Amino acid sequence: MIENAGWLVAPTEGMRPFLRLLAEAALAHGGRVLAEPFHGRFAFFIGADGRAHPVHGAALGLNGDAAARLAGDKDYAAKVLGYAGIQVPEHVILLAGREPGPSLNWAREEAGFPIWVKPNEGHGGEGVTQATDLTALKVALGPLRAGGRHVLLQAHQPGRELRVMVLEGRVALSYERVNTEGKPRNLSQGAEVRPVDMHPAIAAMAVRAAAALGLRWAGVDVITPNPALPDAVVLEVNAAPGLDAYAAETPENWAKARAVLGAALEALEHSNQRLADQAG
Repeated sequence: MIENAGWLVAPTEGMRPFLRLLAEAALAHGGRVLAEPFHGRFAFFIGADGRAHPVHGAALGLNGDAAARLAGDKDYAAKVLGYAGIQVPEHVILLAGREPGPSLNWAREEAGFPIWVKPNEGHGGEGVTQATDLTALKVALGPLRAGGRHVLLQAHQPGRELRVMVLEGRVALSYERVNTEGKPRNLSQGAEVRPVDMHPAIAAMAVRAAAALGLRWAGVDVITPNPALPDAVVLEVNAAPGLDAYAAETPENWAKARAVLGAALEALEHSNQRLADQAG
């Protein structure tokens, strides 16, 4: 039994905020959380029925493996969203080991600067930089190519960035990311958050984006000139959205994040119960 594993512990103050949020959400639903104490990357949500559900990072197990892998590949995910009629920024993919010439030409002659440089598979803003000219672009590509990474070059999309959390085909939470100190718009890289009222068409687009990638639980990043208007593009979709930075902003945010995670855990329990019933 997982709960008898002596090396697992209940999340403590020194662990990741996500684990503490998860533990509070689990407690409210009659369950609990046990985590490995060394890095806090692995944990188990033990529901009220005693069934243990593995958690990795911020991945709760609501999404299928293939859907999560698809969302994690920025190039393919953008293509799928485009096929689904969802507007996304123009981009090119520079595969590891390939000559960068055509990609550099695209950036200089078609996309223009500034341009975003991203590892094709990555999260939390890791390795993401903005290049303002060709020289800066070559510099940004250097460490990614040296590390054997596929690189996404993405045209800059001006506007305001929203994070829309989608759970089981509905918007569970939304907020605006506010750029600070000239850093990339990303909560993990220095952005702040504030409440936002968005047009219903933007909410519907976020729900469609999650569905197009086969995700039950997703963080959809949207760029819009004005949240009150319907015009927007989907920047990317995260299949394991964390709530750490959002929750840490204010006690009210913490409570909202805890409620959203509680709803996600409830959905997880229901789906696994259905599978158990079918197997029985």
